[in-house]
Amino acid sequence: MKNTYLRKTFALLCALCMIMTGVALAEEEKSAAIICEIENGSYVIRIPVEEDDQGWYADEMSEDDTVVRLSKAQIEDGCFVVQYDPVGDGEATVSVRHYYCAVACDQAMTWDLAVEDGKIIENVGGSYTASPMEEEQDAFLSGEWLEKDTQFTQMRIEKNEAMGWDVEITSPVSHGAYIFIATVYYDCYEDGFLYDKGKLYDLPLDGQERGEPVEAGALGGLKLDAVDDETFNLIWIRSDAPDEIIAFERCN
Repeated sequence: MKNTYLRKTFALLCALCMIMTGVALAEEEKSAAIICEIENGSYVIRIPVEEDDQGWYADEMSEDDTVVRLSKAQIEDGCFVVQYDPVGDGEATVSVRHYYCAVACDQAMTWDLAVEDGKIIENVGGSYTASPMEEEQDAFLSGEWLEKDTQFTQMRIEKNEAMGWDVEITSPVSHGAYIFIATVYYDCYEDGFLYDKGKLYDLPLDGQERGEPVEAGALGGLKLDAVDDETFNLIWIRSDAPDEIIAFERCN
């Protein structure tokens, strides 16, 4: 899901993304555990990890980036170790994320590095983002929704007992004749609710059970779209059809 077709989340959700009160101490503890140092002209990040935590990921630099390159991203001695080596003078931004499920991340960190004379000389800035609390998001998501333009296609969202939210979208024969089912998870990097392995079924005829999905493994997500400070819509986006979005409004 690309930011080029995702509109910026409305102000209230942005405020949730910056929930410093109540979780500020936890963020400080996470940040304090991360060690960042310049070693022999390279920038090295060490993040302590639990033994079974395989969720850390370091972004590769683009091919046209001539400032730094990712040379290491692996678990060493209980830490996720990331190393960026200089390849040319200038400034570059590097990013490390932690995934808490298959597609979504709950931590996203960036560092702005400066390189001179073939060496990284300083970190000139950085950021840290944590996901809002699920109980705060649940009040916005859970419930019944209707397609904004026609009021025909329906969407039901319920909190998943384990993690995320279960979504079911039902479109009548006059508007596609399908049922889409997926579980979405909040992603702090994309600032939206992502899903993977969503299933698209043909709408069953009256009295018939839903059969095998006509399409499985669909990717995409939901995005909150501000109307004003108190009103918002929920946009359904499929990554394989980013231009074919549906806007929903709450009906309860």
